Amino acid sequence: MHAIEFQTTVHDGILQIPLEHQRQLNGRDLRVVVVDTQTEDAGEAETLFARLRRVRIAGPADLSIDHDSYVIGNQDA
Repeated sequence: MHAIEFQTTVHDGILQIPLEHQRQLNGRDLRVVVVDTQTEDAGEAETLFARLRRVRIAGPADLSIDHDSYVIGNQDA
């Protein structure tokens, strides 16, 4: 499979193939994947750190103090 990427504008449901590709693609069956370059949330992609800040962990109140006891087990218990 050979892939060609280009940008074009849709007019009345018709995609205009650039001249440099028209001869090569004329008469061929194609699979077309359309990617809208004008999305509403363009430029607002959430960063990894922003997503990690929303992570909430449920645990005991003293987890930050006695975390070793929870990881390796409390030998006095």
